[in-house]
Amino acid sequence: MKKIVSVFVLAALLVTAASAQSKIADEKPDGGAYTERVVPVVTKVAPDSRVTLRFYEDMPDVAYISASDFQSIVLPGSVMKVTHTGPGEYTLVNADATAVVNVNTDVFVSDQFEAFTNQMGLLQPGMANVYYDGLPFVRYKGLVSSPEKVTTTLDFGAYGIDIRADGKGKVYFPFATLADMYSDLFYHHAGFNGEKVVANTSVNEVDLMEIDSTYNQPLLARTVRPANLAQFNYKELCFAMDHFYGFPGRVKYNGSLRTKGLDRTLEEDVECGPDIKKLLLSEKLTDYLMGMTGLTGIYFDGHTALDVTSAVVNDAELKSAYQAVVLEHQDVVTEVMRGFGSMMAMMADQMAINNLRPQAYGEGVTYFKKGDTAVCVFDSFNNTDNEAWNKYYAGEGPMPTLGNTQEDDMVIFLDALQKASSDPEVKNLIIDISANGGGSADLVMAMTSLLLDQSYISMDNTLTGQKSFVAYEVDRNFDGVFDEADKDVHYDLNFAVLTSGMSFSCGNLFPSILKTAGVPVMGATSGGGACAIQAMCTADGFCFQISSFRARLNTLDGENIDAGVTPDLPIPLDGTVEYTVKLPNGTEQTVPMKDFSKFFDVDYLRSLLEN
Repeated sequence: MKKIVSVFVLAALLVTAASAQSKIADEKPDGGAYTERVVPVVTKVAPDSRVTLRFYEDMPDVAYISASDFQSIVLPGSVMKVTHTGPGEYTLVNADATAVVNVNTDVFVSDQFEAFTNQMGLLQPGMANVYYDGLPFVRYKGLVSSPEKVTTTLDFGAYGIDIRADGKGKVYFPFATLADMYSDLFYHHAGFNGEKVVANTSVNEVDLMEIDSTYNQPLLARTVRPANLAQFNYKELCFAMDHFYGFPGRVKYNGSLRTKGLDRTLEEDVECGPDIKKLLLSEKLTDYLMGMTGLTGIYFDGHTALDVTSAVVNDAELKSAYQAVVLEHQDVVTEVMRGFGSMMAMMADQMAINNLRPQAYGEGVTYFKKGDTAVCVFDSFNNTDNEAWNKYYAGEGPMPTLGNTQEDDMVIFLDALQKASSDPEVKNLIIDISANGGGSADLVMAMTSLLLDQSYISMDNTLTGQKSFVAYEVDRNFDGVFDEADKDVHYDLNFAVLTSGMSFSCGNLFPSILKTAGVPVMGATSGGGACAIQAMCTADGFCFQISSFRARLNTLDGENIDAGVTPDLPIPLDGTVEYTVKLPNGTEQTVPMKDFSKFFDVDYLRSLLEN
């Protein structure tokens, strides 16, 4: 609480100091002639409203919005104070932080960038701009960053992106630029589709279609893109990817993208890069879609997906036109398939595990016991009955259990803990996440708290360079309140975690935290996946997602975990087994796959723990 109060005091002092200066003469309006349009604003929970957008004569199809108006959309009820503090210079102060913008040089500077763009307080008052998915049995506790403050400079001018002022104390950014800056790890993001602004200000949704089912219609109706919007869209996309992509490390062009940026990487280091750039700049919608597909191949890391063709699947005419473009650009298709290739081994592992494990434990079994060793199986950190959990914590329903909810990973885990701890024969509990592709970090925090009595995320920010430690607290007895009784929860079992190359994202974070705490990791090196996901929109309104700069996950000593977690107790994957797959045409084919049989041999797993 002291930290929040001090920020408010600082903001007040800055505003007072600015007001006390000799009055700076108003400058002439920057940016030339313009028109204004009042457009609808749609969010999922707030009443629909309206906002004024500007369209300047030199870029008549690029939407601009005042910084204060944008903040009022994404942080309802908040106020941004804009003060003219020098030639071309404006100081922007909101409730959490301060920034300085120069409309002559098109530079933005703040030593509190994360605080300035923080929307996470919408979920929990006082929460920092951190990784949190909103499950009610986990809540934010605290943040320590090193260094505590870093000056962040965003040089929009270097990308040909103009920041403008109206001569009356308002600063105007391209709508997409502010949307990029404010997007966060809860998928708070906003887009303008040419007709309306749609913003996620409250719910954990990646696609704005979840907010407004008609959002994509204007995007698909404009099959010819205005030249000024196509040009700006490319500049904006390059800026966003160069600054807000988290560079987890696994993609082929990671080094070049980090040092040269997207534009030069396309021009110099990707064989079909100039073709992709040409497609991205094309005024033809289907060409542009093909260019975004090409970028997906370049950036594909398991989290980043710039392909926006899902928007056209229900439009037969547009889909057919897009497929014709695909046939014309096989060089781009080859690059995309190469980018996907790094993840294909994970899919093969998943198929092999899904075939072999039921033979050992039974179909759909989540708890299996043999002798003194039990196994808990769940294949994601994403399946939660959010409605049931929220009702329970609101006192409006029973606690979710296997008896009243289906496929809830937290329920599966709690059920296994209860069964194992109440069975006097069971000494060991192995948590099988060998086919776990990830999901919610909140579940990781809850589960590690139950096993270790600690829940944290160690991460770095690739934009600011800060390393952070974020602590969470968990309602460990799930009685609906956070209190001292949570400390009494303890399970007297020997734990281990079973991983494979399919254990990705949160399926990689979970064993990393356990291994650091001394819990043995069994199996094969996990699949990596170091960054949290951030939802974004292009300047022309299409939604996509990236590995976020805000949270590249690390071990406690700061090591990036994208390479995966090496097991303490490796299990050999010798030989292959025959696996029958059904092809799209209905025929079956037998293919060899890795032999994961030992992963599900409880006697063998017990022997590893005993040695």
